[in-house]
Amino acid sequence: MRGWGRIYRTSVGLGLRYLVRHGYLREAVIRVVVPLDPSRYLELPETLRELAARPGERVLDLASPKLLAVVLARSGAEVVSVDQLEPEIEAWRRLTADEPRLTLQVADGRTLPFDDASFDHAYSVSVLEHIPEPGDEAALRELARVTKPGGRVVVTLPYATEYREDWRDAPVYAEQAAGERHFFQRLYDRARLERFAAAAPELELVSSSTSRLQPNLNALYTRTFPLLLPLGPAFGLLARRHDGPDGDVVRLTFRRA
Repeated sequence: MRGWGRIYRTSVGLGLRYLVRHGYLREAVIRVVVPLDPSRYLELPETLRELAARPGERVLDLASPKLLAVVLARSGAEVVSVDQLEPEIEAWRRLTADEPRLTLQVADGRTLPFDDASFDHAYSVSVLEHIPEPGDEAALRELARVTKPGGRVVVTLPYATEYREDWRDAPVYAEQAAGERHFFQRLYDRARLERFAAAAPELELVSSSTSRLQPNLNALYTRTFPLLLPLGPAFGLLARRHDGPDGDVVRLTFRRA
């Protein structure tokens, strides 16, 4: 795989810098111990390439791994990264306090607090699948609304040959209400992807790809977590990208009409 080296180094550098200057912060330790989760080797470099954001352009990140927002900001883009989880925003504000072109704020992706066409580009990496139905489609429409005509919107989602949903016995996110079962995520098949893309008619799908790691360390990592945490720094060296219909990550690149 190519393109992940800069993102990997940014992660380790962020964590080490904070630990040396300020002491312990859980997110800083994670940045060093597991610089990139397995699927991020596929998602983050490809999203960065597809956005092709130029210095000075304004980019919206909807609740993605914040590491990509840092890389974009250091490349000269003006990045606003939003997340519904306030602890996530607070941790990354501490970690990136001296990044002048990065703004982090709490917001709900289904009702973004921004004017129409206020960003040159927008993206969301492995987020929309966690929003209960029909919130994923509402969030895509919001990304379309705030992006300027001609801008790019890049989304990555988990893929499966047959659509399925993952429900948990305990809430995964703090804001989830009490109940017997808790929605965690959906895995999109081709038909569900077509329905999802059609939810925002202002967006024209210009390219897509489906890929996985070979060997599939993402599945192994998920099944054995946290036993494989010590291998975190080595995932990118052990695996290679494989494109094809048997992939487990899909990337969609849209153009705002």
